Amino acid sequence: MGSPVRVAIIADSPQVRASLQALVEASPTLRFAGSAADARMLADRLAGSVPDVIVFDAEPEASDAPKAGFDIGHSPSALVMLTDEADSEWILDALPGDATAILPRDAMPGEIVASIEAVAAGLYVLSPEIVGRLLSGRTPPRQTATGTPVEILTSREIEVLMMLAEGLSNKEIARQLDISDNTVKFHLAALFGKLGATNRTEAVMLGMRHGFVML
Repeated sequence: MGSPVRVAIIADSPQVRASLQALVEASPTLRFAGSAADARMLADRLAGSVPDVIVFDAEPEASDAPKAGFDIGHSPSALVMLTDEADSEWILDALPGDATAILPRDAMPGEIVASIEAVAAGLYVLSPEIVGRLLSGRTPPRQTATGTPVEILTSREIEVLMMLAEGLSNKEIARQLDISDNTVKFHLAALFGKLGATNRTEAVMLGMRHGFVML
């Protein structure tokens, strides 16, 4: 599935940095790129090299850190944020424009690895509450003939939707697209959220209604 994802770590605690580094180094799909206590120190240590993903441990008392720390001209295309304050207003203000995951700081190792892989593939990993708050302040880019607003699907999401219409399972979709089962699940979650679907059949029906699927 290509080169390993280069992962850098920002965490104030040396213990947390060591734990996350061990997690990255234990995964064959990831490669450890470096770590530091803050973003500026990390940028200095990376010497201009930009990792694919940064894992950022946001301690409760460091609520200003993301906004200040990633405005350094060397921000990566993807961010995994570990925080105990996922419902705080500053989280939404701090989000970069590109792929992002927000997880609790006590997330399981498998969840962190899956989220790193997901954001490296250009996906968001957010709770339904955060998604709702983000969408509430946006004007959807697509308007259907019925007047119901629908988020535009990515080309990969349309591929997954077409395979759903063909009746393929998650494992079959993963095999055909050469991605992991977890990545398929993230695509499905994004599809369901954008289409307002609650299951695979409804997603296909809504995809046909909105012109994403042609049978």
